[in-house]
Amino acid sequence: HYIVYRDTATGYNVYDPGLKMRVADKKDEVCRFLWQHLGVDPGTDLDSLFRRAIGVPQGTFTAIFLDTPAERKKAFDKLLKVEEYRRGAEELLKTARFIDQQAAEVREKIARYEGEIARIDDVEAEHKLFAVRVTELTAELDRVAAEVVEKQASVETLDKAELVLLSARATLDKFQTEQMQLAVALSQKENQAAQGREAAVKTAEVKADSEKHTAAVLQLHELERERVEREKLRDNLSKVETALAAVRADQRYSQEALERALRAHAEMNGLRPAVSEQGRLETELSRMRDLAAQAKALGNQITALDEKIGRLRESFRLNKNQIANALEKTAGADGRETLEKRDEEIVRELASLHAALERDERFQREIQNGLCPILSQKCLNLKEGESLESFVTSQFTELRTRIAVLETEHGQVGVALRTSRESEKFLAQLATLQAREKEIADEGKLLRDEKDALQSQLDALPKIEDDLARTETALKELNNPKGRMELLEAETRIEGELRQKLSNIESNVERLESDRRILVEQLDLYKDLDARWTESAAVRDATANANRIYLANEALANRVDEYEQQLAVAKKDLEAVQSSVAEAKETFEQAEQTYDRRRHRTEREMLVDLQKRQAELSATLDSARRREAELAAELRRLDEVRKSIQAEFKEKERLEKMSELTTFIRDTLKEAAPLVARNYVYHVSAEANVMFREITGNAEHTLKWAEDYGISLEEGGYERPFQSLSGGEQMAAALSVRLALLKQLTDLRIAFFDEPTSNLDLERRENLAMQISQIKHFEQLFVISHDDTFEGYVDNVVTVAKDEPGQGEAMGAQASLLG
Repeated sequence: HYIVYRDTATGYNVYDPGLKMRVADKKDEVCRFLWQHLGVDPGTDLDSLFRRAIGVPQGTFTAIFLDTPAERKKAFDKLLKVEEYRRGAEELLKTARFIDQQAAEVREKIARYEGEIARIDDVEAEHKLFAVRVTELTAELDRVAAEVVEKQASVETLDKAELVLLSARATLDKFQTEQMQLAVALSQKENQAAQGREAAVKTAEVKADSEKHTAAVLQLHELERERVEREKLRDNLSKVETALAAVRADQRYSQEALERALRAHAEMNGLRPAVSEQGRLETELSRMRDLAAQAKALGNQITALDEKIGRLRESFRLNKNQIANALEKTAGADGRETLEKRDEEIVRELASLHAALERDERFQREIQNGLCPILSQKCLNLKEGESLESFVTSQFTELRTRIAVLETEHGQVGVALRTSRESEKFLAQLATLQAREKEIADEGKLLRDEKDALQSQLDALPKIEDDLARTETALKELNNPKGRMELLEAETRIEGELRQKLSNIESNVERLESDRRILVEQLDLYKDLDARWTESAAVRDATANANRIYLANEALANRVDEYEQQLAVAKKDLEAVQSSVAEAKETFEQAEQTYDRRRHRTEREMLVDLQKRQAELSATLDSARRREAELAAELRRLDEVRKSIQAEFKEKERLEKMSELTTFIRDTLKEAAPLVARNYVYHVSAEANVMFREITGNAEHTLKWAEDYGISLEEGGYERPFQSLSGGEQMAAALSVRLALLKQLTDLRIAFFDEPTSNLDLERRENLAMQISQIKHFEQLFVISHDDTFEGYVDNVVTVAKDEPGQGEAMGAQASLLG
């Protein structure tokens, strides 16, 4: 015994009470445990197995067999794991593609290797050529290097003589440059001394006027300060006058507002009667509008009810037509049972005639030369001149004639039976349509009563359209005195505020007048400012040129003594540099006699050519050596490629064999799916037939489960489809197939039947209960039902009931156990 536990919050586990421990955890482990211990193949869809075989949900026991072949295939392929073969073949396609891809890559690699190996002879020849080239270039480079060393020694001797000459030339150039700079400086010092002496004369001439100019400028600075103070006073005076004008304007506006408030008091007294009349008219107008709105709403409701009554009349008419149509089509419903009985008789007789015809045809084939196949003698029952073949042929004609008559009658009975069944459907609809007719009539009466009540309310309302128009006209003629009254009240409310404001304005006017008088008195102190400014400006302008001359020459005049001293020093420096120039010139002439410039240039050019040749040879040698090394490496690599291509050929052969094997397995899996399904169907059909005969107790019936998963019943040589079976036969057939599936697919010997008697009458429920109790090969069967049909056929009964407080009814269910 084990306990299997499932909880969406904590997962799955299997508990062993004997060991007192869990033997499986998590969903995957629990599923593997169930497959093993319930005798189910690994990978079986447990949900599909339970719903299709072990515990079919209520009301669906026979549903799948009444469905289309496509729906049946979808359901049972999953249970029989037929899809696994197709899915396996599809999944193996990825492997086949991968192997093909690998083989293509190997073939591409082999082709690339073969193309490279084809170059090996050319590479070997080129490698030998570059090895000889390296040897030749090495010898040539050694010879040129020796010549470069010899020529460098000669050039270095000449370079030293050139350096001595260049040094002497640089020294001479330096002293000559200093001599020129000192000569220029001496000239500049002489000019500066002359300019200083001239500037001293000019400053002495204009010094008095320059001092007057300076005094006038200082006087103007002081007057500018007084002018700024005067402008400030003028600005203040302007602001005071502006404020005074604004306060006086505010004073006039407030005085006018006070006068309007006094006039408003008088006007308000005259408006009060009109305001009272306006209030009365507005109240009357509101009452009239409410009555008008009420009348409009009642009219809308009456219109809506008229539309609804019209729709009901149309529904009543359509329902009446349907009732007449149903009555017309129910005329043939009474003869259905007779027609069904006759249809079954025709089917049995046709089956018997076809069997006799087949037997006679077989007998005819066994006849040879008109002799009896058993006695090998001429038949004694034949008439004179009649052969055995003609006698049998005449029997065929009678049988075929009878079969043709029965098939014609069978077709007519079938048409009449379909018509009768259709009539029964319309008979079932007739009661519903008649009930609907009564409902429509009752609803129409209620709507008419409601409409009459609303019409009475509408008629009771007074006709107020003319009164409403007169009231609106009178209210318009009053011209809204209430609004005018509100404006006047707003003006009168500020009367006290205006009086206080006027008092404050008068105080501000007096203060601003006092400030204005003070500012005017202060401005009188600056009345001669412009005259003094004009006088000082005239003195400044008259002496401005003298001041400029003085300022321009003052600096030079003050440095006359300094310039005289600098002139004496410059004369001494020039005399010293002239002596150094003579000595440097003598040294340069001696160095120039010992240096051959033309020979130096020739030797240097020859050295450059040798060095260039040496560099070219070195670069060429390096390039040749690199190419020789590259070719040697390429030869080694090609040798490795030659070895590798053999391994690639082996890999190509291996992949091609693997591809063939994969294709064979895929094709086998594709072909296996229908074969496996056919094998399962064959064994399940045989097992289900045995169970069906045990359940029904009739060994003459043969139950077949076809490859499209449909059920048929063969009886008396005639095959009946599942749809034509009675309810009890359908339940017994479905039960047999599902139990056979369970027996074939698993080692489970238990099953659950949830409400198997639903939609069955009492007699059929009794038959089904008796049939289920006769099922063999199963250890335990569970039946869940709301009726007590099974109590006399089971070993154990568990009754579950629930009593609701305060109610006398009880809802119950029974679980019956067989085995």
